[in-house]
Amino acid sequence: MTKFLTVLSTVVTVIVKLLIIIIAGLVIAKIVVGIINRSKKLDATAKNFFANFVSMAIKVLTVVTALMALGIPAATFVTVLGSVGLAVGLALQGALSNFAGGILLVVFRPFKVGDHVTVSGQSGVVQNISIFYTTLLADDNTVVTLPNGTLTNAPIVNTSVEDSRRVCLEYSLPFDVDAEAVKRILIEAANKSSLVNAGITPAVNVSTHVADKITFKLSVWARSADYAKASAELEEQIKAAFSANGISCE
Repeated sequence: MTKFLTVLSTVVTVIVKLLIIIIAGLVIAKIVVGIINRSKKLDATAKNFFANFVSMAIKVLTVVTALMALGIPAATFVTVLGSVGLAVGLALQGALSNFAGGILLVVFRPFKVGDHVTVSGQSGVVQNISIFYTTLLADDNTVVTLPNGTLTNAPIVNTSVEDSRRVCLEYSLPFDVDAEAVKRILIEAANKSSLVNAGITPAVNVSTHVADKITFKLSVWARSADYAKASAELEEQIKAAFSANGISCE
């Protein structure tokens, strides 16, 4: 009976020690993540990445500490961890590539949280840059998750870096169309739009004639945030003006 109580006491002591270590690790992780999220020196992009990284690192360290508390010798643990790490590393090369990609994204900043980007055929607003993946809220309100490793090896178009963007609209019209009337309609539509930058004169260019058609290109500038709205508004006004003047366009 005495031996049983001794064993039971030892087991309870170990369990209590493990619980203390695990709880302490989780609390510390929560506190550190809270400090990172409240930091005024880091923007949202850096906060998300470092908060995820630090949280994972503390939890891994907590597991290691708990295993050592079970009596596993440090040297043995390091040897086993090294062997397992090598095997896991070979098996998870993609994950390691994504992790390295996440670091590169945070360091070189091709985009940040809140930017509108187009990458790997996907367009949307960057919602989060985590350790392995970046999340976009697509233009159709769906969530797209992209591996960081892919992002660092693909062309990235960031439409939020500059305050303004050039809006270009092209119209292919019949060869015998009244060119001056078309130019007048395009310029008037640009001047009427409140979304177009009035400080930059709208430009209309006529391209070469192809297959009995003339292509007119209207170029104006608008705020990056108003790009899509400005394009849609101009399209609607111009097509209505063309229709009113008996001009058919493709």
